[in-house]
Amino acid sequence: MITINERISTRGTIPQYMNIEQTLALEEYEIFFNGNKSSYYGLLVSEYPTIPCINEEVEEVNIEGRNGSLLIKKGTYKNRELSIKFKMLDSEYFWSRFNKAEAWLSNITDNRLMYDRKDKCFIVKRVVFGDISKELRLYGEFEVTFIVEPFLQDISAFSRSWFENEYVITNQGDFETLPEFKFYGKGNIQVQINDDTFTINNVVDEVTINSELMLCYGKNKENKLLDMTGGFPTLEIGDNEIIVSSNVTKTSIEFINYYR
Repeated sequence: MITINERISTRGTIPQYMNIEQTLALEEYEIFFNGNKSSYYGLLVSEYPTIPCINEEVEEVNIEGRNGSLLIKKGTYKNRELSIKFKMLDSEYFWSRFNKAEAWLSNITDNRLMYDRKDKCFIVKRVVFGDISKELRLYGEFEVTFIVEPFLQDISAFSRSWFENEYVITNQGDFETLPEFKFYGKGNIQVQINDDTFTINNVVDEVTINSELMLCYGKNKENKLLDMTGGFPTLEIGDNEIIVSSNVTKTSIEFINYYR
């Protein structure tokens, strides 16, 4: 009988590299994006977006001799579009504020978008806006559309390391997630996650397996895909039992919780 040494939940954890001052000080009518709050540029949110529902993509197939159609779930989701309207507060320094605001929306180094709630964020893929100065002169406000990834997610990735050979990690999100594992040890290692097992042979000191990027590489970044058998691991919703072979001395994991 397997004895689980510890259960780790990711709910309620605040990553060490989360910017507490920026996120927790977020006020109403502000957003956080690209490393700063909108108020830093004299921008006030005049209209928040209606967040579109997230729906799994399906394919509708008509089959001869069958009533109705067959729906095939693809397991994929489309990007979401969030349109936010801003007003510029400081008319005295209009052009200075305008230039900085335009650069803030264009030169993206931090693609996290936060508003309304401070513990979750959207990941921005693209920002769409028109002639901001013209819109401001005509209407006193302008609209920005953020094209974001389908899922709401934690501010930062969750990470944990342990030395036990048996462990339980909890995925607190609403969807399966693709983790990155790092295993320390030598020789041929075997890993079981829930009912799925994979092996990596000829490990020297450490090996990394990244399920999202579908990569497996060694200490010196050498490709280990040919030494790997079995599929890339996923974390199911809820508890995930992780068992590693006895020659694994340490295991590290990093993943993101995804929400509707």
